[in-house]
Amino acid sequence: MSRRLGYLALALLGAIIALIVIARFRYPGKAPIKLSVESCNAELWKHVYEPGRLQVIEACTQVEGRVVSTRLASDGDLHIGLDPDQKSVLNLANVMHAHSELVVEVICDHTPTGSNMKADCGGFHYDVMVPKVGDRVRVTGAYVTDRGNGWNEIHPVTRIQPLR
Repeated sequence: MSRRLGYLALALLGAIIALIVIARFRYPGKAPIKLSVESCNAELWKHVYEPGRLQVIEACTQVEGRVVSTRLASDGDLHIGLDPDQKSVLNLANVMHAHSELVVEVICDHTPTGSNMKADCGGFHYDVMVPKVGDRVRVTGAYVTDRGNGWNEIHPVTRIQPLR
């Protein structure tokens, strides 16, 4: 009986490993295109809250998709949940912890609530077209991994353009 349980446990472990490998191939976390650095506003990095937590994958890219959520964050950023057309921009953390959405962050959208966060925006407000839930958009900005959450983001956003 214990030998049978051992085989069953080994088979279960093999199945779990296979699922993880398949998921990593399905969601590799790659930028769809590489744009010139000049296509993104590098000055925005001066106002990013704790920029060291963001690992830059691509300095400037564009992603298209449908807006599925928006919320105001305490650091002054507007968080947009994007259902991307190209799922390859997602990684496993996006799928498991961010509802299969790409996190898009418009910095200094509103006044931060934390006193240590107010210094980053310092009266700076970045004016960008703010979409509504259901809108199709093209987002341009830095493609990063948020080390604290493990998911990929467009952060900071340089531009949001409406699509038809």
